[in-house]
Amino acid sequence: MEIVRIEDYKKNRKLVYLEEDTPAFCLYSKEISQFGLKEGEELSEEVHGRIKELLSKRARERALYLLDDMARTERQIRDRLKEGMYPDEAVEYAVAYCRRKHYIDDGDYARRYITLKAGTYSKRMIEKKLLEKGIDRDTVSEALEELDVPEAETLRELIRKKYGDISDISFEERQKIMRRFLSSGFSYDSVREAMDQATV
Repeated sequence: MEIVRIEDYKKNRKLVYLEEDTPAFCLYSKEISQFGLKEGEELSEEVHGRIKELLSKRARERALYLLDDMARTERQIRDRLKEGMYPDEAVEYAVAYCRRKHYIDDGDYARRYITLKAGTYSKRMIEKKLLEKGIDRDTVSEALEELDVPEAETLRELIRKKYGDISDISFEERQKIMRRFLSSGFSYDSVREAMDQATV
């Protein structure tokens, strides 16, 4: 296959194109020289294989570095690696490695997130946040069902902590509190019931 072009990227890295519009991979400038890559010349299968092996290992190390910083979902890892211009094959290798070693586990991530946020967010909001992080709906639903988040109890506790005794507040203040919880994804009926039951 022919190297269509090589262009500067950033931080002493260059993009190598094997097709006109899509970069095939990204290498450091010194690696371009080491592999003897030049525009308009053929890229042998042997050299291409060595490059893919190098980038797969590099993607794996990058994924491990990202996970060392904080827990992440599979999609978050994929997205960060793609931002780093790793080719799809290297991304798949890194993700498969991390999954195999249980360094990424969307089910476990969902359960820990739910446990952490159950006292702050509604089930609906928790589900929304997890879906935004790329966890599939079945995994989220399973984790929510498994942990059985007590939403009514959560609401009553939040009201007590934030507002104390609300039995004597004005209609306007009551509406303001209700809007705040409704915007967090709690249902109208749940909020109204919790507010009716809230005491010091």
